[in-house]
Amino acid sequence: EAEVARLRSVLDFTPAVECRWVAAPVLSRGGTVAVWQSLRVAKGSLHGVRKGDPVVVPDGVVGRISDVSPHTSEVMLITDPNSRISCELEMPGAEAGVVRGILYGGGTRPAAEPQLKLLYVIEPLRLRYLERDFEPPPRTRIVTSGLGQIFPNGLAVGYLLESRIEPNGLSREAEVMPA
Repeated sequence: EAEVARLRSVLDFTPAVECRWVAAPVLSRGGTVAVWQSLRVAKGSLHGVRKGDPVVVPDGVVGRISDVSPHTSEVMLITDPNSRISCELEMPGAEAGVVRGILYGGGTRPAAEPQLKLLYVIEPLRLRYLERDFEPPPRTRIVTSGLGQIFPNGLAVGYLLESRIEPNGLSREAEVMPA
C-alpha cells in the first residue's frame, strides 16, 4: 500500500517543462567513500536514458546520469564533491529578488567513532557565489534554477542551514541539507 501511495504521488508530480519520466530501481551504491558517490540503476540506453539526464525522487534531486550502458546507468549523487548544480533560493515575496548560486557536493567524512550502522557522514552541500550583502534566513528552500539546462526549474534540492561571507570577501557561501 505504501508503494502504491508513493507511486501515485509521483504520477501527480507535473514538471514545469515537458519531459519524459522513467522509473528505475536502484541496483547498488558504489564508489569510494569521500571521493566518488554513485548509484547504479536498472535502466539504460535501451529505455531512453541518456548521459546527463537528471535523477529525481518525490522529495527532490538525487543526481544526474554520469554513464549509460544498454541496461543500467550510473548516477552521480548531488553529494559527490564533483557535482555542480545551478540553484536559487525560494523566497516568499520579492524583497531580495532572485538569489542564485552554484551548489557543490560536500562529499563525506569518516564517522568520529565508526560503528556498523554509521561508517561515514554526509557533509552538507555548499551553495556558493550568493549575493554578498543578502543574508538568507535558515531553512530557506533551495531549488534548481533551470539555468544549467540539465535540471528543470523548481526541483527541490535542500534547505539552507547557515550562510557566511566567503574568506575572499566577494560573495556568500551557505551550507545546505539535501532534501
